[in-house]
Amino acid sequence: MPAVLKRVVVTVSAPARVQATSNTVLSAPTAGIVSGLRVVPGETVRPGQTIAHLTGPMVLTERARLAADLKSAQIRVSATTQAAAIEQQKFDEQLSTRDAIARAHAELDTARQLLVAAQAAAGSYTSLVEIGTSEPGVVTGVNAADGQYVSTGQALVTVASSRGLHVVTNLYGSDAASVTTGMKGVFLQEGTGAPVDVSVQRTSWSVIAPGQLEVWLDTAPGHSLISGTVGTVSLTASDGKRLAVPSAALILDGGIWWALVRDKGGNHRRRVIPGPSEGGWTSIRQGLAPGERVVTQDAYLLFHQDFATRYQQAD
Repeated sequence: MPAVLKRVVVTVSAPARVQATSNTVLSAPTAGIVSGLRVVPGETVRPGQTIAHLTGPMVLTERARLAADLKSAQIRVSATTQAAAIEQQKFDEQLSTRDAIARAHAELDTARQLLVAAQAAAGSYTSLVEIGTSEPGVVTGVNAADGQYVSTGQALVTVASSRGLHVVTNLYGSDAASVTTGMKGVFLQEGTGAPVDVSVQRTSWSVIAPGQLEVWLDTAPGHSLISGTVGTVSLTASDGKRLAVPSAALILDGGIWWALVRDKGGNHRRRVIPGPSEGGWTSIRQGLAPGERVVTQDAYLLFHQDFATRYQQAD
């Protein structure tokens, strides 16, 4: 049969899951004892929700120190304010100088700056010992327990964001080679009957698992996803007509694909590079020209009919 131009539709199906681009890890900003940690994996959290507090001797000591610094700064502002007022009154009575008034106001400005810094430090530490979420999401991991002592930077809770969700699947072999950015398909969530339209946003080869292609897909406008759900994704591509031959004409020998091309001189071996297949036809990326005739019946037998001439039997 001749090699012909034929539209070959590529369909790739694989298990998929819904996940965010990155998870949020809530860590302990300072050392302390975890208090009020009640969330469990699978629980939904809202923006601004307090997940836990940090308590313990270290936290109490730091709170006391910051409170003392704040009280000292307030007293200093009060004293310098009174001193500046007294100096102004003395100047009005011609008992002081402009330099003295300037020094009094400079000390007042310094005291006010110290007060602002002390207030900021106290407020910042209060926010540090309150562990909260900034985005809505679902708890995927809890790495600490209520009453546990944690060190600075230790992970407490992992939250998968409910924003920026994608459908993610892993592909291998010829399926991975046929996927391109922009390829469209559908995602069918497990337990539902309504497929969601998706398209390939980006792909990346795994460093940990050689040969694994991770595919990230976006949903069409108007569709919503739920983090953590699983299902099946099916991708379909048809980029016009390709040169194709019946799949029975292809022979795999020594890890290389061949075809027997027939002309007036008989059958000749031709190395080819096959592409996607559909319905008994396989596209040919390289090795054949339109109209060239290939053997489709008993191709393997004819390809190996001179086997004995190429190998010598052992003594």
